[in-house]
Amino acid sequence: VVLVCNSVGSCAGLQAIANRPSGGAGWEYKGIMLLNPSLRLLHTTKQAPFARPFVKLFQDFLRETPFGEVFFAQVADAAAIEKILKEAYCDPSTVSAELVQAVLRPGLEPGASRVFLDFVSYSGGPLPEELIPQMPVPVDLVWGQEDPWESIDVGRKEYAGFETVREFRALPGVGHCPMDEAPQLVNPIIQDFANQVNNR
Repeated sequence: VVLVCNSVGSCAGLQAIANRPSGGAGWEYKGIMLLNPSLRLLHTTKQAPFARPFVKLFQDFLRETPFGEVFFAQVADAAAIEKILKEAYCDPSTVSAELVQAVLRPGLEPGASRVFLDFVSYSGGPLPEELIPQMPVPVDLVWGQEDPWESIDVGRKEYAGFETVREFRALPGVGHCPMDEAPQLVNPIIQDFANQVNNR
C-alpha cells in the first residue's frame, strides 16, 4: 500500500503507518507521499504561551456552545467553500462547481458538524516532525510553492532534512491542494513514486 495524503490528512497517514504492527498479515505499507502537509501551527507546543488559554477558550466555545453549529453552517455552504478554495488555490480558475460540490457533500452528512468542530478544536497529538523520522518506509514531500496556509519555506526547514525523506519537490505556481489544482503535474509524480517504492 502506498499512501498519498494532503494537508491534515498527512498526519492521519503518518499515524496509520506508525501504528501498523510489524509483521502483520496481508498488506504492507511501501511508502507515503505528503502533499503540502499540515504544519499544525495550532498545536499546543507551537502556540505562544500567553496565547494558549485564549486559543483553548475559543476552541471550547466553538465545540461546546450553539455558536459552533452556527459557524459550521456558515462554512458548509457552496459559496463559502468556493471562496475558501479560491484562497487556497493559486489558480482560482481550477475551482470548478464539481470540486466545490465534492468538498461540500461530506459536510452535509449527519454528524459532519461534530467532526468539523472537533477538527478545528484539536491542538494535541503527534506532529509530522515527530512521525516522519519514525517512518519505516520512504517519504516524499511535494509542496505547492504558492500555498497561503502551509509555508513551503517552513516545511522545507522542518521536514526535508530527515533521513526518511527521499525527496522534497516544489511545484511553482501551485497552492495548497496540488492534486486538484495541477493534476497534470502531480499524477505523474505520484505514479513514479508508487512504481519506485513498489519495486524496491
